[in-house]
Amino acid sequence: MSISLNNINYRINNKTILHNISLSLNQGVYGILGLNGAGKTTLLNVISTLTKPQKGSLSYNSADIIKNPLILRKDLSYMPQNFGLIPDLTVTQNLMYFGMLKGVGSKTLKENIPNVLEFFNILHTKDTNVKNLSGGTQQRVALSLALVNNPKVLILDEPTSALDPIERINFYELIRKISDNSIVIVSSHNIYEIEKYVDNIIVLRNGEISFSNTVDQLIPEAVLGLGSPISESSLNLEKAFEYFAK
Repeated sequence: MSISLNNINYRINNKTILHNISLSLNQGVYGILGLNGAGKTTLLNVISTLTKPQKGSLSYNSADIIKNPLILRKDLSYMPQNFGLIPDLTVTQNLMYFGMLKGVGSKTLKENIPNVLEFFNILHTKDTNVKNLSGGTQQRVALSLALVNNPKVLILDEPTSALDPIERINFYELIRKISDNSIVIVSSHNIYEIEKYVDNIIVLRNGEISFSNTVDQLIPEAVLGLGSPISESSLNLEKAFEYFAK
């Protein structure tokens, strides 16, 4: 199982958003980090086939998913920052509706929905209309929806902002389990939140990849870039991230 990006470029009104992005993603958890405006969300939209790049190639298991996006979409679950739940439907109705749009059978959904709602501590909301839920609870519903189809490729754009610390830990531990058989891509602005749970970190700066490696290489590579008299003992993860992000 793999997703490959080769020299992806994307522009809006002559402004470069992504420039020569090349990545190879296999089973595991990938953290996408960068400052606001670095191109994180656009990159996720390209990978999920929602945004078509003007240049470059994108494949899933060697199949061209720019020309044939459905090859990926049947295995994909993507939770954007602005999730589009239907306010006048209940939580269960939303998960049933969107789950069936993803091609999940009703029997499987009826089995999976209570489990994912219980995981995010919102099973008691199953018969509540979404419009009557707080913003934080709506985000948990969206997270439940992202997991209800047992995706092979899971893309999450800053998914934990409304979760409490314990729920965040539980969430990332679940992501680790899912990644045994899936590709998981998570964007975040907080390196300390994801460092223990990701296999690789990809840092974007002005639409380009400035770092792509394991977490334990972030500080050593920052030291090499900064040069003497900086040492590894004088840098923490946040400072190393800032070096690659700014």
